[in-house]
Amino acid sequence: MPITDRRLGLIAVDKQGSNVLFLDPQTFAVERELNAFPPRPHELLILPKQRKAWVPIYGDGIHGDNPHPGHKIAVIDLESRELTGFIDISPLESPHTGRLGSDGYVYMCCENSATILILDPESERMIGHIPLTSYNSHRLTILPSGRKLFTDNEEDATLTVVGLANGRGEVLDNILMPGPINGIAASPLYPYLVATDARRPLLYVVDAQSHRIRQHLPLDGHNKAAQITRFSEDGSLLVVIGDNEPVISLFDATLNPLGQIAVGHKPMDGCFSPDNSQLLIANEDDGTLSVIDLASRQVIATPSVGRGCEVLSYFALN
Repeated sequence: MPITDRRLGLIAVDKQGSNVLFLDPQTFAVERELNAFPPRPHELLILPKQRKAWVPIYGDGIHGDNPHPGHKIAVIDLESRELTGFIDISPLESPHTGRLGSDGYVYMCCENSATILILDPESERMIGHIPLTSYNSHRLTILPSGRKLFTDNEEDATLTVVGLANGRGEVLDNILMPGPINGIAASPLYPYLVATDARRPLLYVVDAQSHRIRQHLPLDGHNKAAQITRFSEDGSLLVVIGDNEPVISLFDATLNPLGQIAVGHKPMDGCFSPDNSQLLIANEDDGTLSVIDLASRQVIATPSVGRGCEVLSYFALN
C-alpha cells in the first residue's frame, strides 16, 4: 500500500548525480532537485526541531580512496526545499555520518581528521571536537540514553566508545573486533548495538554496557559481507543491507531473523516509513529504489530515482 500520510515528505541524496532530491512519498516522482553541491554529497541527517537537513560533503571519492576530501556540510531548509548554505568545518576534512545526540548537539565523523566533530544545530557552528586514534572512523551511532557514542573504525577492526556529556566527549574504550567492520547501529529499545563484518556475511551483537561481543549472527542468504545496518525509528525492525550484493536481511527487535529480500544492484542504505509499513532501499548502481511492503515482505515497486541515490529519509511536514 502506498504511504497516504500527507504530513510526510521524502528526501534523497543522489550521490552519483551530486544532487539532493525531494520525492513524492506516494509515487516517488522527483518534485524538486537541488544541484548546487560539490561532488559528491554523502549521508543525510534530519534535524526535526530546526526543520533542516544536513548533507555532509565527504569528497569526490569513497572510504579508503578519497583524494579530494571535502570540508563542508550542506544545510537544506525542509519547508522551502532550498539549499540555504554550507557549514565550513575547515581545517577538519571528510565529514561523513552525523547523529543528533539527546543533548541537542550533532556528532559527526571526520574521517581524514581522526575526529568526531561537535556542532550546534541552532547556530550551525562547530563547538568542539573529540580526537580519535583511528583514521578509519567512517560511521557512528549513539545510544538512546545519549551517554555513549560508538564509531566503526573499519580496517582497524575496532569500535571506539566515547562518553558524551553536554556537548563534550572523551574516549572510554576501544573494542577489538574479530575483523574489519563495515557498518554499525545501536538498538533504540535494548542495550546492544550491531556491527557488520567486512569480510564475511556475519553480524556482531555488542553489549552496550560491557562492550563485549555477545553474539555472532550469520547472514543466511548472503554470499558476501553486508554493509549498512539500520533500525526502524521504534526499534522493532532491523535491516542489514548487502555490500555490492542485491539482498537485504530483516530482523525483529530481539534479532530473530525474518528473512531475506532481493533488491537492486549495489544497495547502499534505506529507510523505514514512520508507520513501518514500507522499507525503501536505495540501489546506487541501478538508479532505482526498491519499495518493500513489510507485511508481505515483497518488493512492490522499483521506481527510477536520480542517477544513483545513497541514502534517503522521510521527514514530517507542518
